[in-house]
Amino acid sequence: MGARRFLSVVAFADAGVLPLAIRLSKTLISAALRMTVQLSIVGLYLQTLFAFQNPWLNSLWLSVMIGVAGVAICRRAEVPVKTVMPALITGLVLGLLSVLPALLAGVIQVSPWWQAQYLIPVAGMLLGNCLAANVLALERWYSALKDKQDEYRFYVALGAPQPALPFVRIAVKAALGPQLASMTTLGIVSLPGMMTGQILGGTDLCWR
Repeated sequence: MGARRFLSVVAFADAGVLPLAIRLSKTLISAALRMTVQLSIVGLYLQTLFAFQNPWLNSLWLSVMIGVAGVAICRRAEVPVKTVMPALITGLVLGLLSVLPALLAGVIQVSPWWQAQYLIPVAGMLLGNCLAANVLALERWYSALKDKQDEYRFYVALGAPQPALPFVRIAVKAALGPQLASMTTLGIVSLPGMMTGQILGGTDLCWR
């Protein structure tokens, strides 16, 4: 019944874009079917993961998540995968390693902190936020370099120690802009995914 309702919503959205003639029907249906299959498979795998509570299995799945996120970012930003992936994966890994242990052990207070039912969902939320920010940063980085090639060459000709720094600033501002806008309205316009789960689960929302 739930699947039927979901597919009816997809069909309604598909009908809504048909008058615009932007040819999104195939992409929308394909994305919906792919998402359904992926979530079904992942649900079965996560049940096994939660039952075993093996740190090596958790690390393996986390590696898969990071790899898929890296490929998705490169494809969405339309940048060369082989060139960008090493730096991108390094950044994602360092970001997760610097946040996950402190968040799970210090804030959520899970012991051990690598328990799958906490590690995987929280890592997924962090990677989900990273996707949009990294896509924006890479798109703006490459477009800025392309549009301002003469400026970049001018910095290089002058022997500037960091000729790409102005373009890095442009990319970082573009990536952080939506995140900062979301933070300023958080709790009024939107709720964090974790807080939504607490509300639906009937957990006390007050910090103690």
